[in-house]
Amino acid sequence: MRDLFKNVRFWLLIILVILSICLIHPSISDGKFQTNLNFGLDLSGGSYLRMKPDAMIIGVDLPTSKEESVADYLEKKLDTTVTPVYYGGEERYEVRKIVEREKLEEILGKKGGHLTYYELGITKETLDQTKRILEDKLNMLGVKDIVVRTMGDKYIVVDLAGVNLSDAENIVSSPGVFELRIKTEGEETKHILYGDDISSVDPMPTRTGYGDNAPWGAGFTLSEKGADKFREATLRYGAVDDPERHPISMLLDGRDIGFSAPISPELASGLREKKSYGLVAQTGIGEEGKKRAEDLIIHLSAGALPVKLSIDMSGQVPATLGEQFKKQIGLMIVLALIAVSLITGYRYKRREIVLPMLITTFSEVIIILGFASMPRIGWQLDIPSLAGIIAVIGTGIDQMIVITDELIKSETPTGSKTKKKTKKINAPKREVVRSRKGYERGLSNAFKIIVVSAATTIFAMAPLLFMGLGKLSGFALTTIVGVLIGILVTRPAYGAIIKETMAS
Repeated sequence: MRDLFKNVRFWLLIILVILSICLIHPSISDGKFQTNLNFGLDLSGGSYLRMKPDAMIIGVDLPTSKEESVADYLEKKLDTTVTPVYYGGEERYEVRKIVEREKLEEILGKKGGHLTYYELGITKETLDQTKRILEDKLNMLGVKDIVVRTMGDKYIVVDLAGVNLSDAENIVSSPGVFELRIKTEGEETKHILYGDDISSVDPMPTRTGYGDNAPWGAGFTLSEKGADKFREATLRYGAVDDPERHPISMLLDGRDIGFSAPISPELASGLREKKSYGLVAQTGIGEEGKKRAEDLIIHLSAGALPVKLSIDMSGQVPATLGEQFKKQIGLMIVLALIAVSLITGYRYKRREIVLPMLITTFSEVIIILGFASMPRIGWQLDIPSLAGIIAVIGTGIDQMIVITDELIKSETPTGSKTKKKTKKINAPKREVVRSRKGYERGLSNAFKIIVVSAATTIFAMAPLLFMGLGKLSGFALTTIVGVLIGILVTRPAYGAIIKETMAS
């Protein structure tokens, strides 16, 4: 057994278990057991949203001229962004709103064209971009356990563990297109700039006056291009000379955010000479005005979503139900370990084999949970993930049985080999010759089998991990991580432990 304490594999297992316990950081606070583990909404309660983009991909056959492309023509007629894309092996157009097929045919027919392809949805690139911006916006809400993922090429799914549905629904479903407009004649307004002409945003709402009743606002700084546009518009439409007749309005997703006011005399005077960069969008008074300012800051900081998202499905899991699921899954893991101990104990009837097997299995579970607790990993444990841990326990025991059986087979039996039937009282006592070389050969044979088995499992789970199949990706991730920890850490450590135990 002294050689075991010189074995690197054994100490690697010990170090990783200790490190994992530190990462999990189990503690008692206010009479409750707490850890650094992040649980999904099905175990901690919360809300989920499944959203689909309000957009479509079309193919058209339309005569064009050098002066106006197909995309330009469609943008004018549909009043939305139209982007040429390569989709399905052909050139198509991504339209950032949904228009009925009949209306499209009517619009194209006026110019001698027709529709060749029509599909609701967006390209994968646009979907991924939408997911990234949406993730940034939700993270700015300050909520810890938010998971945003794509489901196939059609949906974006948001899990909000421990969050009320209404708290994030407005941010999620709003594209966040910020626009400045200027009043020209009568009630007519003209576009000045969009949110992408803003270079930086103040992180916190500010009051735009003195006293508790002063309006709240979101301060921002224009880029060089944005400052040029703002100065040019105020000079062209007369806001510098007559601010009262040409107020500036600020809109979010086409709706007035409550700010429409003339530029100040100081700003008007300054714009005659040079550009101005710093502006404040007023959002109203009281808590409601402050909340609108906070939401506007999120939209301006993260940027506008490429497309508007419609909520296709939503729901909530009560916190009490999630806690109940958590206890039941924990009980299942304990029962799985008990079942394993009974089966292996019945099979081998040798404590020096069964105990290392159970301790190694328990250590493997600890290391998986430690990996899930690592900072920046962002791994939420949900029901499929914990089911994956149970599956890892099963495959791990299978592989350790292979190791144990190969080591037992490598023991050389001695004694009588006669095939004659003799009475038990006359049968010579059979013993085994324990050879370290024999054990090494047995371990080598076992690991050939284990590596092939592990590779098969990983390849089988990989499609579930990368194909965006919702909750199944959690099961696949846990299984793959568990298998890798097994073949790289726990199986070699178990082999070293059991070899020294059987050889001593």
